[in-house]
Amino acid sequence: MKKTLSIVLVAVMLLSLLAACGEKPQPTQPPASQPPATQPPATEAPQPTTGPTAPQELKYTGPARELTVNFSSNEATQKVYTDALQRITDRTDGKITFVYYYSNSLLQPTEALDGLENGVCDISDVTMANFRERFVYTQQVTSYPFLGFTSIAMASDVMNQNFFDNELIMNEFTSANIYPLFFLGVWGTAMAFKNPTEISTPDTVKGLKLVTDNPLLSKYLNDIGATPVAQPPTEYFSSLNNGVVNGVINGIHVINIFGALSIAKSVYVFERSFATGSRAICINLDVWNSFDDTLRQIFMEEIQGMQLWKDAVDYWTVADQSHFDDCEKWNIPVYRIEGETMQAWVDALKPYGDAELKQLYDKGYTEVYNVLDFVNKAIDNYKPRYTPN
Repeated sequence: MKKTLSIVLVAVMLLSLLAACGEKPQPTQPPASQPPATQPPATEAPQPTTGPTAPQELKYTGPARELTVNFSSNEATQKVYTDALQRITDRTDGKITFVYYYSNSLLQPTEALDGLENGVCDISDVTMANFRERFVYTQQVTSYPFLGFTSIAMASDVMNQNFFDNELIMNEFTSANIYPLFFLGVWGTAMAFKNPTEISTPDTVKGLKLVTDNPLLSKYLNDIGATPVAQPPTEYFSSLNNGVVNGVINGIHVINIFGALSIAKSVYVFERSFATGSRAICINLDVWNSFDDTLRQIFMEEIQGMQLWKDAVDYWTVADQSHFDDCEKWNIPVYRIEGETMQAWVDALKPYGDAELKQLYDKGYTEVYNVLDFVNKAIDNYKPRYTPN
């Protein structure tokens, strides 16, 4: 825990010194022209706290604060985080307390960023996919097709171990007047079919009507001879049940939550997620900067500490398995796209990912290749902090 906290604190201290994403690797596919540089962040990054101290040695003597917390999901699914916040209350002798709003009762997901930025709440989860233009490096680059993340735990762990060290990523939060406390990977891609269907390499989906909400995947499906269909998750069940589409592509948990998994006759799960997005539990930057060093340290020890991480990984493991248990209960065969078959999908989608990066570069986001290299190196060097039994 001390090592992780040290990394976080040193990263914040170096925000004003770093020029890019650590090392500056050369672009893998340099465009011909040099577009203008991106704009600097609108506000100053938070000041660093003091060095790590054992939790029992910290004593918060600041004022009492009541902080408003917005969650997009229900109370049961947020227990990992509310438990960590309760530990903050306990460690501050009840001076720091929290008022919770669950299930979008305070802010809708598309309102979370503005609400947090403007002080409607003090802490909120923010899904970066809802604000793609403001989180180009944090969201759009990490959504490159089939990066090497193989689970939500791995994606989240890689992000928490590395994103705090990346000035470009952190500047996107600073510019929005928020500070990330904990990153979550939005991971997972599955295909559920109404009828028994054999899928292997990408060309085998030709002729099928498939629901997807990803523009890049839609373009690929259209080019290969499949028909992409845009449908919200609330329509998954009826579209599949009525034969409007042959299959649905999304995370298996999304497909199951909205009822479409129960009527599937075959399910395919990709070893890698088609697009791994980013979600973060964030705090208003003005609120964060108003904390003294001790309170900031207590926050980071609990929200980036091993107790929360173990609780989160255990929860994700059980939750993920529950969907496969449902498949077994409903006698739905599950096939895994991995190894050489997975590589065929990676190779097929690479030109589409490269074209999207080039478009971003031409718009002025000149560090997209460096950020992609940064993420890929983090994946290659990944060592898990905790593996459940």
